[in-house]
Amino acid sequence: MKITKEILRAIRNDLPMKLTIVRLGQHGPIAKQSDGYFRFACPSCKELRATVNPKNNLAHCFSCGENFNNIDLMMVQGHDFLPAVDILSNWLVQYQRDLSQRKSSA
Repeated sequence: MKITKEILRAIRNDLPMKLTIVRLGQHGPIAKQSDGYFRFACPSCKELRATVNPKNNLAHCFSCGENFNNIDLMMVQGHDFLPAVDILSNWLVQYQRDLSQRKSSA
């Protein structure tokens, strides 16, 4: 697979980070929804103080100050860059397909 700027932009901006965390399941960080915010355990400091900003699809840890996007999160979980992009690209295609089907059935 050829990695383009467009693919990287789509992975960072169009694939909801919450979906990435949920898809990682037991291999990903501990996560929960509370007070209208999606919180998860920061991969760097392990504190349950990282939240996803839905406006820019970036996560920020309020304990250690680290910022994450989907690719960063996959790499912290032990994936190399190319496999991480490949996995996330597949998840993005599936997410867009599901979104399209929901819109057409509404």
